[in-house]
Formats: sequence, C-alpha cells, structure tokens
Amino acid sequence: MKKTILSLGIAALATGCGGGEGESQPNAQVKPTPAPVQQALETGNALLVSDPSEFIRKSRQVVEAHKMQSNTIKSAIAKNLSGLYWDPTHDAAILAPQYGFNDTILMTNKAMASGYKDQALSIGVAGEKSNGQRYALLGSNPFRTAQRFPDSSNAAMTKWLSNLVTWLSGGVTSNVVIAQMDQSYYFPDEQATRNWLKDNVSQELAFNEANLCDGSKLLSCLQTNTPNLLILSQHLQSGDTNQQVLDALAYAEQAQIPVLYLHWDGGLTELGRDILEKFHVDYVGDNYWRKLGLVDWAPSSLMNFVPDSVATQQALLSRFESQNFNVDLSQCEDKSCPDTANMESQFYAGANSIRHRLKKLDEQKVDLFNQDGYQYEKLMVLLADHYRQTVVFPMDKQSTQTTEFLKSYFADYVQYNSRSVNPKQPNMGNFSRSEFSPEVKRISATINMESKRNFRSAGVYALPGETFTVTRNDSNEVTTKIVINSLRSGATHEFSKDGYTRPKMLTSFAYEVKPGETITLTSPYGGPIQVHFNNNDVPVALTFSHVAQHPVWRSEKDNDAFIQELEANLFDWAELITPGFEVHSKRDKMLESVNDEMWSTPAEMALATEEYVHNYPHVLAGFQGPGIDEVPEIIQYAKNQGWEIANIDMVKHMNADQATCGYGCSGNPYDAYWSFSPLGHGDLHELGHGLEKGRFRFAGWEGHSTTNYYSYYSKSRFFQNTGKVSTCQSLDFKGQFELLQVSRTQADPNAYMAAQNQTSWSWGARVYIQMMMAAQHEGVLKNGWHLLARLHLIEREFNRLKSDDALWDERRLSIGFANYSREEANSISNNDWLLIALSYISQRDMTSYLDMWGFSFTEKAKQQVVALNLPPMPLTYFASSNTGYCLNEFAQTPITIDGQTVWPLNQ
Repeated sequence: MKKTILSLGIAALATGCGGGEGESQPNAQVKPTPAPVQQALETGNALLVSDPSEFIRKSRQVVEAHKMQSNTIKSAIAKNLSGLYWDPTHDAAILAPQYGFNDTILMTNKAMASGYKDQALSIGVAGEKSNGQRYALLGSNPFRTAQRFPDSSNAAMTKWLSNLVTWLSGGVTSNVVIAQMDQSYYFPDEQATRNWLKDNVSQELAFNEANLCDGSKLLSCLQTNTPNLLILSQHLQSGDTNQQVLDALAYAEQAQIPVLYLHWDGGLTELGRDILEKFHVDYVGDNYWRKLGLVDWAPSSLMNFVPDSVATQQALLSRFESQNFNVDLSQCEDKSCPDTANMESQFYAGANSIRHRLKKLDEQKVDLFNQDGYQYEKLMVLLADHYRQTVVFPMDKQSTQTTEFLKSYFADYVQYNSRSVNPKQPNMGNFSRSEFSPEVKRISATINMESKRNFRSAGVYALPGETFTVTRNDSNEVTTKIVINSLRSGATHEFSKDGYTRPKMLTSFAYEVKPGETITLTSPYGGPIQVHFNNNDVPVALTFSHVAQHPVWRSEKDNDAFIQELEANLFDWAELITPGFEVHSKRDKMLESVNDEMWSTPAEMALATEEYVHNYPHVLAGFQGPGIDEVPEIIQYAKNQGWEIANIDMVKHMNADQATCGYGCSGNPYDAYWSFSPLGHGDLHELGHGLEKGRFRFAGWEGHSTTNYYSYYSKSRFFQNTGKVSTCQSLDFKGQFELLQVSRTQADPNAYMAAQNQTSWSWGARVYIQMMMAAQHEGVLKNGWHLLARLHLIEREFNRLKSDDALWDERRLSIGFANYSREEANSISNNDWLLIALSYISQRDMTSYLDMWGFSFTEKAKQQVVALNLPPMPLTYFASSNTGYCLNEFAQTPITIDGQTVWPLNQ
C-alpha cells in the first residue's frame, strides 16, 4: 500500500515541476495508441487494418451506441406518455433525421383529412452534439397551432412539449431567446410562442421582445443574455442575412446553448435549408400534400428504433462477415437477376441504400474523414476500400466464389471521392493499369472552356489513388461539375461468362465547383476528367493541380504529339475533342482510328468527324445550330411554313471501349467494342438511334427501319464531296421491285402487298429511300434525302401544336391537319399521320403511292389529303445496285410499277 502511495506522490511531483529537458513524461500523459480501426477512422486509411471484418464489427457497435443514445433522449422527453394528438396543419414540413447524428422523436401516423393516406413520417428530430449541445427541430410550430386551433392538440401533447423544453434546457428554463419568428394572421408565431412558454413553463420566464434578437442582433442577444434555450424558425426579416443567423448558431453551439427550431410554413427557405444542414436534418417535403398528423400516438413506438435501411445494410455486412450468402448468381443474365437469385434481398437493397447515402454526401463535397461524426458512413467507405485491394479480375459468376465476387461488387457500389486518402485499386482489369510509369508527370493545367451541354472533356487525367484539385477561376453563371470518366455502368457485363472484367461503377458522381472554389478529389480508379454544364456558350476557366496528361487531340498542332503519345503506351485512354463530338477511347482503339488509311492525319479525321458525324446527321434530322449547314430546301422551307426550327447545341460522345448492349449501344455517349471511324456505319447507326422518331415507322415496322438514313446520308455526301467510297449497307432493290411488279398482276395489289407482311429494317429503309428518290425526281427537292429532314420538321411542329388547344386551332392548317381536332391529333395512328405529313412535305398526294406498298389508312386521313388538293405521286420505282444509292445511282433510273417492266440493271 505504501508503495502505491509513494508512486502516486512521485507522479504528482513530476507533474507539478513539469520535468526537465530529456526527462520522460509520466505514463498518465502518454496517449495510448488507438486501435487500428480507430486509426483508420481518424486517418481515412483502411489499410491500417488487417482484417476488414473489424470494420463490420465496429459498425455494429456504432449502431448499438446510436440506438442507446437515442433511447436516452426519447425517454427523457416521452416519460411514459401515450395518446398524443397533434394536427400540425398543412403549413408544416416533413423532416428526416440523418443517421448517426440524431433521431426521430415525433412521428406522424394519420392523415388528418379525407382523401389522403396514413403515413409514418418524421415531424420531429432531436440530437445531442459531441460537445453536449442539445437541439430539436419540429416540422411546425405547435405553440402557434395550439393558439389558432385549440383542438389541434391534447394534454398529452402539451406535456410532451413541456418535457422537450425541459430536456433541451437541462432541467431549468429561465431565460429564452426567441428569434426569426413571423407575426401575421396565419403565422402569429412571435405571440403564440411567448404565450405558450408563459402558460406552460413559467410566468417568470425571461425572453426578449419580438424582433429584438433577429438577424444581425441575434449574436449579441446570445452573448449578452446567456440564455438556456434559443427558439427560432426559418423566417428572415427584410435586410437580414442567412449568415448573421448562422454566425449566431455557431456561437450557440460553442456556448452549448440548446436550440429548438420550429419550422415556419411548409416550404423551405434558404435560411431553413442552412439551419437544417447545420443540424444534420433533411427536408422531405411540404405537409400540404400529405395532411399528416398524430392521433393517439405513443412515443414508446420509437424506442429501440433502427432505420430499415440500416438494418438491411447491417444484414448485408453480416453476410460478408460470415461468408454466407444465399444467392444464385448463375441465374443472373447480363444486367438483371430474377427474384429467385435473391440478389435484391441479399445484396442490392443494402448496397444501393449505402450508395444513395454516400452519393449525397460525396456530391456535397463533405470530406468525411475531416469531419466529426459520420462514423457509420466512414466505416462503410473503409470496408469498401479494403475489399477493393484484394480484387482480381476477371471473375465469373459461376466459377468465382460468391463472397469474393460480391466483395468486389460491394466495392464498386460503395465509393467516395471527396477526400484525400483513397487507395487505388491495384487490379482494375481491362479498364486501366494501376501503376503508371515514372515518365508520367504530375502537372497543373489551366483549361479555358466554353460550356456545352451535357459535358466536355477537360483533356487531363486523374491518376488512381492520387489527390487532385480543381479551382474555378471565372465568375460566370453556369453550373459546372467535375466527373471522372464517361463510361456507362452497363458496359461492365459482370454476369456474362467471365464478363466481370473491370469495376462496375467507373464513372464518378458529379462534383460542383463554384466560382472561386477549389475542390479536392481522389479516385481509386482514375481516368479522363469530364466537365458537365447546365448551359451553353459560357466561358469557364478551371485550374487542375496534380493531374496527368494523357493523349488528347484538340487541334492540328497536336497531330504529331498525339500519335507519339499513343505509341508511347503510358496510358490506356485517349481522347479526340472536336467542337460538336468527342471520342473517349481505349488507347489501342484510338491507334486503329488514327491509322485508318482514309485519314492522313488526326486533324483530317477530326474534320471528317465534324462533317460526317456532327453536321450531316443533324442536317438530315432538321436541326440548326453550331457546325450544322443551313440547307435552304430544309430551313427556308420550314420558315416559309411558319414552323419553329429546333436548335441543337450540345456535344455528343462515343466511348470506344465496351458496349452496354450488343456490339454497339446508342445513347450520349454511345459505346461500342469497335474503334471509332467518322464514316463507320456502326458509329453513324448508334448516332441515328438518338435522332430517329418512332412516328416515322409504318404499322408493324421493326425499330431499326428508321435508324440508318443518317449513316447513308453521310456516306453519300462523302462520295459527293470527295469521290471516295465509304460503302453503305447492301439493300436488295431488285427483289423489292419485282415483288411490287407481281402485286400489280393481282386482283387487289394493296391486299397482296399487305399479305407479304414486309416489316424488316431493310424493307423500311428501301421504302423511304424510294420516296426520297421520287421527291427528287419530281423536282420537289434538289436532294431527295432532305425529305427526311422535312419530315422531322413537321413532326416537331405537330408535337408543339398539339400540346395546346389555342395553338392547334390557330396553326394546324400550316401542317396540313386542318380537318383534325386536337383530340384526334393526339390519338392519330402512325399510318394516318405519315400519309398526311408525307403528302404535305412532298407537295404530292401520297395516297395511291403508299397504297402501292400495302399500307392502309382511315377514310378521314385520305379525305384530309384530298383537301390538300395536290397532284398524285407517280407509281415510280428507281433502280439501284445494292449500294449504288449512296453513290451516283440515286434517283437516276426511274421504272414504272405496271406489272410488266423488267429490272433494267445488270445484277
């Protein structure tokens, strides 16, 4: 015993003297080394932990601790109350707690008006910050509702509110600051709040007079009055600013002054948004649309509450820990799994809910590991980081052990880039290398861009696991977001045989960078950086730091360097950037593109891209805009009709990599397994999917029957411009002609043709090409291909007019639909619409001509065409070799469809 006393005395003496230089400090002042999991939480480095299951076990502890803390708060407020009744009125808001920070203390259970459904949604949230500051937020002001509508609450609700005030203030409520309250007919909050406090807390309670602690005065009120409760709402007086209120709230937190927030009205003001964000509470929506309240509600129903999403996530993590998944991946097909595979219940529900939560925080640029709290989210991120380190591609849904497959899949879903520590994934399969040569320099680059929807390449590369920053130097009004990569998740075919060859979610979330702001990002995958915009033609200046320069072609001066950098093989990705079209390509595929003998330099290929991928397809689709020729028989024709002409001003993209569907898959970007070519049928075909219209298909026609004209047109223009051949698809015109001739020998040619049931894409292509040739031969158009451009124009005008009664009545004559009501226009069949529209734009009665093909129409549509009083389109066919229609055989050899004339070409 004496020894113990002696040692304590020595320790006290050493502490009192402070010790001398070189003397060891007493054990009491040496901080113990944190456990590896705690170190990982503090540093953001998952690799400090050897066993990833430690993150799972820690997350379980966090869930239990949060539940117990929430129970303590709920018990202190509820105190065994039951039977609560409160109608918060429709001037209220539905709120939601943010897990780990706070919890629901008041939950609706009943719709207070007929015609609305009962819902259990949060209308009250409370929590306690790490420094001990208590706070609560209610979706309405119960003091106001009690004054305006005495029957809107009962004694149990009043007692619950008294308990809430007592808990907030720590037992004694003697001095309250009331701020940001409205005082109006519908919202007499200044008066009602004070009246309730006097009646239910204490007549001796001290509080400020109305408006004396609002805005700029609030901080001094808190500093001077030292209240034991601050009550405020989202109402802002004229002349005051959000920041003034936020500065006061920051002081309240520092001084541990409890806060009670009472939501004003049902919407969300900017001040309300900022206050809710500060207290980690989400605004769900206006109660006006729900009319929810509490009827005979028991606070005890919230005890031991764990959100369904968290319970689902914890179940998923337990399956990882025990390596026990009841899923059958062999049932999954490419992009989907049937219910019997159990992937939804066993994996997707948990993984998607984690991803959804992290996406919100990541896009808000919350640096988790530089923030207090977020313990639960941090653990999810760290677990995924750890799993990412052991991934080995390729994997197969059947031969790869299920848990290993799903660990990799989990790491794909659970990503977070708004941080400075994010270890690279060592094995990224066929997406990219993870180790970059010492020759790859880390650079800073200022990129001056003109904004274009939806995005443009920044022309620089984020290296995996390496932090980079982006600073916005301009002050212009355009929303600007940074995204790493342009790849669609569907391009990873994890459920195909040996198809899990790379991470699934390679394209990052979108991170807004505001004028003057610098953002910091680290990606485990890296990749070409893209910049997304919400408006066009706005100058934007961005400085990227600690990025790399992959092969990028922007202008003719890049020709030689581009080829050299591709051949140097320092990166797996390269980009070709033109004003209207960008190619994001695997390096090997880009080498194939630039080595095409059709182009002598990358610049020549880029010019061809602008002309044949951007210009001509959009000419044929009836658009105007930057880089698109204004053809008089298209644009001037539309102007003469008084039609609106759609403007297209956006950049389109191709990912030369892997296709999301088939061998090539449409979209913007479209993606494909092939290397890009400005005249490649596949490229122009996928682009055509974004331009074609379903209304252009006659009844029964398959989808691709309207897809390929944009490809054919570009190739035909290439031949006209250069005399060189880029071969079009082979179409059997002779066979089609001979079938038409046979039909003319039948008693009912139309019925005969209809019975042939010709609905294939190639049949449809030939029908339209024949109509285009006929329009040119008749002298209606100088270039018959432009018939399709006119059809696009009238289709857009038709859609515009039929959207409004007055517009339709005033302008329907201008599109040839004078005999149709708007209701009839909205229900017209494709066949009837095409008969009228084609007749109108070709200035020919197309009834007999289309009847020749076996199409049928209603009498109303035929009478509408009769009313147009047009000369008939002759029953003429135009001979062409299988590919000559794209060369010099277009509308050159007319043949009468008479049942007798023979095919004139030697084929």
